[in-house]
Amino acid sequence: MSETIKKRLGKVPSIRRLPLYLDRLIDCKNKGITIVTSSELAKEMGMLPIVVKKDLQLVEPPTKKRAGYLVDGTIDAIQSFLDWHQPYSAVLIGVGNLGSALLGYHGFNGINFIGAFDIDKAKIGQSIHGVPVHDLNHFSSFATKKKIDIVILATPASVAQETVNKISMSPIKAIWNFTPAKLHVLPHIALQREDLSAGLAELCAKIKHNKQQSFF
Repeated sequence: MSETIKKRLGKVPSIRRLPLYLDRLIDCKNKGITIVTSSELAKEMGMLPIVVKKDLQLVEPPTKKRAGYLVDGTIDAIQSFLDWHQPYSAVLIGVGNLGSALLGYHGFNGINFIGAFDIDKAKIGQSIHGVPVHDLNHFSSFATKKKIDIVILATPASVAQETVNKISMSPIKAIWNFTPAKLHVLPHIALQREDLSAGLAELCAKIKHNKQQSFF
């Protein structure tokens, strides 16, 4: 991996904001808008124009001098950077309350759920939000046949590592971990953890700060 790519991938906050820009740009396109400025995007998103400029520098969007970003070209640049022109094939493991909610969420632009897995015989054979639930014991053959890219993990934390050990020899590229467990994966598997507790902690800190700043 080149140093330039490492530097770009290291800008995590900017990368996490790219889907927000993409949604806004697609909205502009649907309205017939062909050029948009950083100031206009910033106003719509409640951000500073300089932040928008620095974020979009990551994807090297096409611009029209002194006019702004070309909407179509910037959409393409973001999708190319995220490799979202074709959704990744994904499965979910752990069809509990959180897992079922994730299957029903339609905001994942970069993935396409083609199956779910569980060990609960009462759930196997069901369809959750249109996604069929399979026996976890059949994961390896399914992943090989369907060429699975991403596994979304929503099992209880107590069995998360055991589950990862079971599926790691399958031809998967990444694990998106929604459990509190700190996982160990093989070097060729990309790992991303979504820490819901960390998000809640940040929100509570903001509430406390707002209370202290209140004049009412």
